[in-house]
This record gives sequence, structure tokens and C-alpha cells, in this order.
Amino acid sequence: MKTDAIAKWLVSSNVRATYSEDGAVLLDIRKGLCYSLNPVAARVWSTVAASLSGIDLRGLADVMATHYKISHEDLERDINEYLTKLEEMGLVQRNGLFHEPKAAASRV
Repeated sequence: MKTDAIAKWLVSSNVRATYSEDGAVLLDIRKGLCYSLNPVAARVWSTVAASLSGIDLRGLADVMATHYKISHEDLERDINEYLTKLEEMGLVQRNGLFHEPKAAASRV
């Protein structure tokens, strides 16, 4: 999968999140769908959500590297794969561009 290292990731405006020690639950208010996130996915989500002007892949990997003992290369690859999945579902935007979801899922 090709990585766009300079892309800025943002949470889609139609998504709301609530957090717990078990992770997070996302609600897409436009589609009325809920998604469950495990604790690692919730940490990625909250980092993107906290970056109001967007965050790039390297910035995300830098934050995650402070929490997990994984190589930076593996972090970037895994985070990119995860964000691409969220983008396809319409939950995040790359460079402020909305991507129409391909299919709905109940767990990400």
C-alpha cells in the first residue's frame, strides 16, 4: 500500500466519539452507525481528533511510538492501513477531502 507521507488526516465532521478504558465508540450521525474501537485504535483516533488542523502519518507514528515499543516503520505502515480503512468508511478525511464510504462495518 502506497503511503502519502504529507497527507493531513482529520476526523470527519459527522463523527462523534466517546471513550472508556476498553477503547471508544464512534457514532456517524449522518448514517446512524456505531463503530467500536479497541484501546490502540482509540488512541490513534483521539490523536487525530486532537489535531484540529490535521496530523500527518509521521506525527501520528511519533505519538504512538511514545506508547508502544514497535519500530517506527511498522507503526507508519499499520497506522496508514488503519486510516485508509477509516477513510473508506467515511470516518476520517485525508487533506480535508471527504471520501464516500464503500461499505459499512460495525467494528474497526
